[in-house]
Amino acid sequence: MFFALGTTTGSSMRMLPSQMLRVTSPAEDAVFNMLRRLDLGQGAVCLHSLNLPRHQYKRWAEADFIIVCEFGLLVLEVKGGRVSCKNGLWEFQNRYGEITKKSESPAIQAKTAFFALRDNYLQPRFSSALRNIPMGWAVVFTGIERLVSEGRSPLPDQPDDITAYRSECLGHNVFGAFIRQALQYWGQRTGRFGSLSPAVMNEIASYLRPNFEQVPPLANRLDEFGEDLAALTDEQYARLDDIQENDRIIVRGGAGTGKTFLAMACARYDFAQGREVLFTTRSRHLVEELKSASPPEGVDVLAFNDVERELESRGRPWTSLVIDEGQDLCQFDSADLLSRAVSGGLEGGRWRWFGDPNRQVSESHPVDEDVLSYFAQLATKCKLKQNVRNAPKIVEAISRYAGADVGLPPAIGQGSDVVFRDCGDPAGIIPGVVSVVRSWVAGQNGARRSDVAVLVPLEENIAATINALGGAGIRSERLVARPRGKVRDAVVVAQIEEFKGLERPLVCVAGLASTDASADAIKAMVYRSFSRANHTLALCCSSFESEGLAKVAVALSA
Repeated sequence: MFFALGTTTGSSMRMLPSQMLRVTSPAEDAVFNMLRRLDLGQGAVCLHSLNLPRHQYKRWAEADFIIVCEFGLLVLEVKGGRVSCKNGLWEFQNRYGEITKKSESPAIQAKTAFFALRDNYLQPRFSSALRNIPMGWAVVFTGIERLVSEGRSPLPDQPDDITAYRSECLGHNVFGAFIRQALQYWGQRTGRFGSLSPAVMNEIASYLRPNFEQVPPLANRLDEFGEDLAALTDEQYARLDDIQENDRIIVRGGAGTGKTFLAMACARYDFAQGREVLFTTRSRHLVEELKSASPPEGVDVLAFNDVERELESRGRPWTSLVIDEGQDLCQFDSADLLSRAVSGGLEGGRWRWFGDPNRQVSESHPVDEDVLSYFAQLATKCKLKQNVRNAPKIVEAISRYAGADVGLPPAIGQGSDVVFRDCGDPAGIIPGVVSVVRSWVAGQNGARRSDVAVLVPLEENIAATINALGGAGIRSERLVARPRGKVRDAVVVAQIEEFKGLERPLVCVAGLASTDASADAIKAMVYRSFSRANHTLALCCSSFESEGLAKVAVALSA
């Protein structure tokens, strides 16, 4: 019985990610570019560099490529350079002449990766859909001929039907024939000749996708909660697709919708496409946090005040521009510099503008509505609707006391209840903060001090808060821009305004508006401070502020 491959649809295979974010070898790059041109039926998708933390005997494994198409599922192991096997020991020589020796053949690597994928990920969830589907593995040697040189043994464990050599890698057409041959082989070996529907292909890809592409989080995190926050969501993947398809785009989202996270992913994607990328925002503190996540060397992450000097030093504009906290850069002089910083200017260049529709605007840099309209006229627009950074209870508190839309609360990690502490007189706020922070970091099971931020409404409150925490034996320091984002084991104390764009798992807010408890002032402070907490939030305030907060909640619920 033969496996019928059917007809193709004239559509190229979807690659996830759409660009190689890191080129580990020219061989993988070459295979990636051939695969993206293949037509393996409607809905076909290929995942690159899929991490497999659950493996039979390896602590961590990786599949170079996984093809999911109507004809079946195939795991590819790619080897470039010179390959040989002597006395059962495999040698791989790269383009720099460096030799790596392994006792495990490429076929065994592909085989074990396949079974790790099948047994630990696919079967538990898709056993019914995959019951009659051809599945297996193949190996691709991009740099050697089928016949090895004299004196070397033939490559063992490498059946010709599932092994490609240089002759099969000369172009996407011959490579596509090899992929079909490999799927035919596994169909005949297993007696499975079914086909996958586009819906099932998409479901498999969506299930596996979060495991292979993660972006480093912006700050330290609580282990159980932060791992989920470090992965792109389905909505963010969809927005990435929108962004990559448009040269100029405005992405709006409330606090907590992951704008900065997504903005840095965009910078990485554009860098992977060979562009020179500038990522800029007004906050120098945010810039240092981003640098701690080790962006690619080709992405220049600069505070806006440093852009003009760097532009003059370079002598040429960047070919891609990513603007974070864009609402702070809506002034004529700012727009003029941004236009000079990108090839083609704002009207013809490639740029991504991320901003907050709730107008979390710096008081020092108010929005000029004409400039905002100018940006809007030049770009496609999209909106982030899912909150990915704040626990549900925090999202609820922001909505109740600020009346702000910060997206639908996440389904991941529930976090803890929001604590409100009425400290009576304003003088009782700092002692209340000390009590809250002590409860968080006390004991062997307490949180790390670096997981905690105390946010105060006024600059003059910072020193008193640090002194009080120190008196209680809790190491703390004010927020400073550290080179490469080095983090000390200390509670950070910052003014609410300067902490914009940053976050911590645990945030204690030390008062809201000591000199102004009007409804608008309270809502603004709630929005700016509450949204900085990922997992746990506490508010210590005076009775006066507590009463104002209650009135705001009543007014917003009316």
